[in-house]
Amino acid sequence: MELLRPSVGADPCQVRAISGATAALADDGVLETSAVVVAAVAGTAGVGKTSLVVAAGHLAAQLGYVDAFLFIDLRGYDTAPVLPAQALDALLRSLGVEDAHIPPTLEERASLYRSQLEAMAVSGSTVLVIADNASTPQQVRPLLPGNDSHRLLVTSRHTLPTLGARLLDLDVLTPSSALRLLDIALRIADPDDMRAVLQEVDALAVAHLCGHLPLALVIAAALLIDDPQQHFGELAAELARTRSPLDHLDDGERALRSSLDLSFQSLTEPQADSFRRLALNPGPDISTTDAALLLERDDRETRALLAALARAHLLVRGVVRDRWHMLDLIRAYAQELADWYSTTTDVYRRVQHLLFDHRVATVKAADEHLTAFPGQPVPQVFAGEQQALDWLDAERTNLLATVEAAHLLGYHNLARRLPPLLAEYLERGRYIDEWVAAATTALASARILSIRRGEAAAWICLGAALDGARRFQEATEAHRQALIISQEIKDRELEGVALSNLGCALLELGAYAEAAEVHRRDLAICQEINDLSGEGKARHNLGNVMRNLRRFDEALYNHQLDLEICRSLGDGRGERAAWQCLGTVLSEVRRFDEAIDVLERALALCVATEDRFAEADALTDLGIVFFKTRRYEEAAETHRKVRAIYEEFDDAHGVSCALGNLGRALTGLGEFEAALDAHRRSLRICQEADDRLGEAGTWCNIGVTHSAAGRFPEAIEAHLHDLALCLQAEDRSREGAAWNGLGIAYTGAGRFDEAIEAHMRDIAICRETEDQYGEGLTWNDLGAPLAASGKYDEAAQAHRHAIGLFRRTNALYEEGEAFAGLAAALASEGHDRGEVLAAWEASAAAFTTAGADPEAAASRGAAAAV
Repeated sequence: MELLRPSVGADPCQVRAISGATAALADDGVLETSAVVVAAVAGTAGVGKTSLVVAAGHLAAQLGYVDAFLFIDLRGYDTAPVLPAQALDALLRSLGVEDAHIPPTLEERASLYRSQLEAMAVSGSTVLVIADNASTPQQVRPLLPGNDSHRLLVTSRHTLPTLGARLLDLDVLTPSSALRLLDIALRIADPDDMRAVLQEVDALAVAHLCGHLPLALVIAAALLIDDPQQHFGELAAELARTRSPLDHLDDGERALRSSLDLSFQSLTEPQADSFRRLALNPGPDISTTDAALLLERDDRETRALLAALARAHLLVRGVVRDRWHMLDLIRAYAQELADWYSTTTDVYRRVQHLLFDHRVATVKAADEHLTAFPGQPVPQVFAGEQQALDWLDAERTNLLATVEAAHLLGYHNLARRLPPLLAEYLERGRYIDEWVAAATTALASARILSIRRGEAAAWICLGAALDGARRFQEATEAHRQALIISQEIKDRELEGVALSNLGCALLELGAYAEAAEVHRRDLAICQEINDLSGEGKARHNLGNVMRNLRRFDEALYNHQLDLEICRSLGDGRGERAAWQCLGTVLSEVRRFDEAIDVLERALALCVATEDRFAEADALTDLGIVFFKTRRYEEAAETHRKVRAIYEEFDDAHGVSCALGNLGRALTGLGEFEAALDAHRRSLRICQEADDRLGEAGTWCNIGVTHSAAGRFPEAIEAHLHDLALCLQAEDRSREGAAWNGLGIAYTGAGRFDEAIEAHMRDIAICRETEDQYGEGLTWNDLGAPLAASGKYDEAAQAHRHAIGLFRRTNALYEEGEAFAGLAAALASEGHDRGEVLAAWEASAAAFTTAGADPEAAASRGAAAAV
């Protein structure tokens, strides 16, 4: 509408001077022009160019911008387009010129046309000329009005850069606009037809399958109008089911395929061949470099051909230079042509395989950059790790699509090789679902090939992806399959990798004893084949298992050896992980100052390598240490940082865990409402992800917060939710923890018999799962309801059980708490003051050894009171 205004002032980029028009700067610096303003509206077939310019023309007339219309369809894409002389003949007739007065030549007709328009301008009339469906600038130039009072709008499927016009390229509609178009079309036919509104989700699906292209949407609406009982969901299913939606987008009068045929027929043979070949790329877009492989041309020729297709609106330039994509329906059309053409030649299959081979080779080079140690030789394909990552980011969707296409096309060797090469990148970027899908496809191809080593490698890749997805039971089965095959073919290296991954999955499942044995076997293999890097990983994994078994000396020993190995190899990421694990073990033995120092070293390495996900991991452990040392403000701030990082990765599980840790810190601060808000947000994430065990853990956190706030009925309700989910998942370890949390809440509510029963259930589960530390915690918690119900002797015995278990599991701080509980129970029962004093002194001694000075001082004060 700005361009159709009777007098227009705009900057030089917005207005083109045509036919010798002059321009000058006014006093205020704004460009004044006497140019004839021409707008060329371009876009793909069916995007709504004609509808737009006609609507704009009617609005311009309503606003008084123009007094008359001239409309000519140049049929630029028909087999017999309208010639300029023919167009001028029709326009002159529309201006009222009699047949006898229309001259024979193009130049004479153009002169008469301009003189007629000049006369109208002198009389005060403004004309809008709409030249629809032009294919070349040559069709349009003779139609330019000669007076700046008039306006010319041109529509074309090609961008016309040499016309000197303001270029307006139309994109497809937004989803909301596409939905509105469907709704309007249905209600024009029947004002009571509210299907688009009432079936909005399915209507949006139809719009998506129509590529949000107006012509396709109008055809879809016509199909629905023809069948008033049809649900949008049915049409969406039909469009999705067919190999090409173009088969259904035909209402008898209009067919999208026919419209696209006209665009395709206007291409030169090299352009047509390029259009077909581009459909061989399985991904959503393509780089100029990859397109050159398909087109078998150099970059300069390729770029020229792609630009020609973009001008024809059969291809779209990407936001980033040298990247290109097709609209979905145009892509479907191109694939039809490519499929038909490939039946007559093997050229297309050859160039597609060439593209796939290139992608595998480039991914291999990128992976070597990602996994190389400092100073290790890397391929010169990339200048460095960051450039490799940038390429992987740009090509990720294409590479994953290549995996699927290679499998479907029978290129099984390609399909099985690509996902393991992408594993490091996909894990770092947290593209876990995509990793699982690609690894599943790789396994299917490997099994078709019946190459046992390849199948073992595919099982390893799938198992690692399932680990990343926290599907540990499935991951364990995958790793066991890899182990069986690697042992069968006597491949010790693969056997070690399978054992390493299996042990990590078993650790997550709480099978600590089996995990320890598996990692020892991996360690032996690494030492046997002189795999120093593998030995470091085995030490790392074994240290993690020992920490969970509370054998802290062994854990520290293995992590220290891992650290030495990583530093000797220059393995910065391994070193970071080793420091982090050392810090976690140091915090378990309450050497908190050392733990914080070590974790900060790990954090610094993460920041130095710009590894944001590892940074979140290190910050999490640091925040937990702050929580243990009652530095709740620092803990809360640290976990907020963790949440922000996971939000960057769109990692829902990470965000949920960060919110859980934040909620615990806020509980420590006494900010119970804020803590509950964090836990409830965590709960929603777990429920949306159908993460039952995560949901159970969050209910446990909610219960703990309610108990801390003295809201015991709410705490009981939360722990019952936790328990129900653990029973449903048949997770015995978590079930035991749920019973213990429930017992604590029952005690707070004064329901001592129920509390005792709950704690005894947890003790039975701890014995079943050989969790001595957990059993010690529960015996200690059991002392409270026993003492509260007057069973002081049993309470004292419960604390003694706890003390014995804590000594066996090297839990000095918890031993101090158990001795304090024993002293209180003995005092309540009226035992000899010497026994009470001895218990308090033992408590102080345990706390002192554990480095818990405030607790030690409190126990010494109690002993003095005795």
